[in-house]
Amino acid sequence: MFNKIMSVILSLSLCINTCFAQESETEENWDLSGSMVWQPERKTLKFGDLELAVWILPQHGMVAPEAGYLMYRRDVGQLLERTNNFQARIDRIISEERSSCDTQLVECRESCKRAQAELRASFDAKVTEVSNLNTNISTLEDNVLLYQILAATGGVAALSLGIFALSK
Repeated sequence: MFNKIMSVILSLSLCINTCFAQESETEENWDLSGSMVWQPERKTLKFGDLELAVWILPQHGMVAPEAGYLMYRRDVGQLLERTNNFQARIDRIISEERSSCDTQLVECRESCKRAQAELRASFDAKVTEVSNLNTNISTLEDNVLLYQILAATGGVAALSLGIFALSK
């Protein structure tokens, strides 16, 4: 008896559910009159600058229309997360490299200024040394001319004394 009552209740519940079911109103009213066919759908996913064409397979074990790699939904999520993390990491590395290059540039400029000051001091010392040597050379040239004049005068005097001595 209990089994008969339960079968009647279950039968009525099945009838009630189908009788009171209504189509939900949406913006896209689908045509449900034709047969339902599940087909793979092609989607383009963008991961940063990388674009991948993927096929969404509605059932497990379906064959993809084009050969390729099998990606699960969790793999796509991880790929998106890693791509976003890569961009943040790339931005961080770029900022670190820029600050390092700026520091090196400042150090290089300071080193160049020190080297330029040292070269200027060395150049000034050499200019002073060369001008002293030029002064010494001009002094020696004047002395040589004076010695030549004295030697010539001494030679003339010796010749004149020699001629005078010979004449007597």
